[in-house]
Amino acid sequence: MNAYFLIINVGSTSVKTALFSTGLLAQAFVNADYGEQGLTLEVKAANAASIHHQQAGEHDAKTALTAVFSHWQQLLAANAWTVVAIGHRVVHGGDSFTGLVAITDDLLARLPQLDAYAPLHNPVNRLGMAMAAEALPSVAQFAVFDTAFHRQIPGYAGRYALPNNLPTSMAFYRYGFHGISCQHSVTAAAELLGKPAKELNLIILHLGGGASATAVRNGISVDTSMGFSPTEGLMMASRCGDIDPMIAIALQKSGMTLSELEAMLNHQCGLKGVAGDTDMRVILHGAEQNEPLAVLALAMFCYRIKKYIGAYYAILGDLSALVFTGGIGFHAASVRSQILQGMAHLGLVLDEIANSTTNDNNQDISAADSRSRILVVNAEEEREIARQIQAFLGY
Repeated sequence: MNAYFLIINVGSTSVKTALFSTGLLAQAFVNADYGEQGLTLEVKAANAASIHHQQAGEHDAKTALTAVFSHWQQLLAANAWTVVAIGHRVVHGGDSFTGLVAITDDLLARLPQLDAYAPLHNPVNRLGMAMAAEALPSVAQFAVFDTAFHRQIPGYAGRYALPNNLPTSMAFYRYGFHGISCQHSVTAAAELLGKPAKELNLIILHLGGGASATAVRNGISVDTSMGFSPTEGLMMASRCGDIDPMIAIALQKSGMTLSELEAMLNHQCGLKGVAGDTDMRVILHGAEQNEPLAVLALAMFCYRIKKYIGAYYAILGDLSALVFTGGIGFHAASVRSQILQGMAHLGLVLDEIANSTTNDNNQDISAADSRSRILVVNAEEEREIARQIQAFLGY
């Protein structure tokens, strides 16, 4: 029997799914983008042409998942693929989950308690589990939490300086996110450097629509820029990142409602707030044309990252490698170059030729005299989930 793992990653506006062999070779993908503007589906199986479908009208996670699972049932039957496990990315595990867990009735009863921590993501993650159980009722399901990688962050780095007796049931802590991507980066860095993960000190820059920096000592997360929510830390596509909290209070006093404030901080700030666009490619083109706001947005984005590199270098002392990952981190050579300007004193020297000639593979782009290595790693969260299932089941 040919056995496969089906990985489900449900986001607030997208569904990403992939099928991996037990040897972690990708066999097929079915992805969907959904929202008020319609539903766009992309289906890709190995050695076959991509199939694109578009449906007009407003679509939500349920209709997107219905379409995705319909395609999977066709693909599985046509190729005689047998799914032995389904893995789900769950954004928030609170302080309860530190690794992969089997999805049981007990787990399903506990997960709704975490919805308040990630209201846009955890409910649709649970919906993915329910619909996967309907589509493939006899297949074991597993959950991997994006916060789990950061659960060993020490209290002095994780706690906020808030009173002990706040009148709320929520636990305010630096939970961190992008953990699945970070774990994949640790594994990839170990392979590129030829060293065990437990010997590596890394700074991982996951730069995409959401952006974060993570300090890793001996393969374990010891600090990360995202905190109680994904809004803290670096400047992002539409999230504000670090700001003075009194700004939010001043805006509320001036008449902005809580819902307006939340929408602004998460959807109208960052690159969009400064330069009017969330797409780094548009920002880079504008900067090349010397458009003032694009130049400013790019400089702010890179400067904030540079500050976090310096802070985490101070924490780690010895740095094995700086890792760029995420859509921007992996693809935007000019962003990497601007971030690393003037960093030679920290032992980070970029090979500009290697940086400008990267391909789809994970690579070392550091100069020969760079004291610490500089790596580019493709963010493969679905593959990392499959890897964890493979290790758990012993395939």
